[in-house]
Amino acid sequence: MLYLAIQFAWFLVAAFAVGLVFGWLSGRGGPRGPVAGLTILWAALAALVWFRLVNDQAAFWIETALLQLLAYAAGCLIGSLSASEGEALPALAAPAPRLALPQPAPALPAPAKQVVTASARETEPALMPKVEGEDALAGERPAGLPTAHGAADNLKLIKGIGLQNEGRLQVLGIWHFSQIAAWTPENVDWVGAYLAFPGRIEREEWVKQAAALAGPAADASVPISGAALEGKRPGNLLPAARGGKPDDLGLINGVGPAIAEKLNGLGIWHFDQIAALGPDELRFLAHHTDFPGRDVAEQWQAEAKILAAGGQTEHSRAVKGKRGKRKR
Repeated sequence: MLYLAIQFAWFLVAAFAVGLVFGWLSGRGGPRGPVAGLTILWAALAALVWFRLVNDQAAFWIETALLQLLAYAAGCLIGSLSASEGEALPALAAPAPRLALPQPAPALPAPAKQVVTASARETEPALMPKVEGEDALAGERPAGLPTAHGAADNLKLIKGIGLQNEGRLQVLGIWHFSQIAAWTPENVDWVGAYLAFPGRIEREEWVKQAAALAGPAADASVPISGAALEGKRPGNLLPAARGGKPDDLGLINGVGPAIAEKLNGLGIWHFDQIAALGPDELRFLAHHTDFPGRDVAEQWQAEAKILAAGGQTEHSRAVKGKRGKRKR
């Protein structure tokens, strides 16, 4: 046998390789060889040689065949073991069938584009959120805008509208003088009830003031007159304090925090602005701050001139003295 193994080494390797392939295929579920039949055949041939029932040349070829079968069987065994190890993972499930997506509806032709003017945008109804108790208010809510068209107007220029009322009007979508100027009597009743002072809008003539401010009278060179708002709007108003540092207008006698806030809302931040006002502008300033009468504004102007020049008034010294005592 040893002589035959050496003599037919390459044939044995080939038989082993073939057995390895068939064993690997059998282990993966492929065609399985006649293992039982080969085993019986190998045992029968081995018995012939072992008991010397066959001799000479025939015994030589039988022994050679036994070696080949043994190499083939070893290859099958090793191949099937390696294939079994490779099948440790379960097979992947088949992919689920794809659902058919609904086909999109055919596109409708685009409607013709409508041209809307600025004045129409300011009066067109807008989908504004309701306020608390809206349906219980008498009258009709005015149309509002979700946002201002451009820069919002300073509604505080209307006598009777302070910082709080301006904020509540903006909640309704009221941002511009032109919107208030377009209010109907029903709108006035509704807003008066919403702001909790019925009749005040009519008494203070908000609609008339707004119409004057929304039209050419809003220009600084055009006088604004009327029972509620008189004089000419100052022409030296500023959107913000110079350098971000407003003057302390509270140093002027009669100008408290509320009046100073109104002056800032109008666009007056510095002493020299008040000092430079003309008579009609002073009258406008007096009415805007709820101090009708030019004499009050003239007193403010006289003190503003002194303070703008770096001087001190009796009132400014008293205010600074009180502040100094508080710091101590």
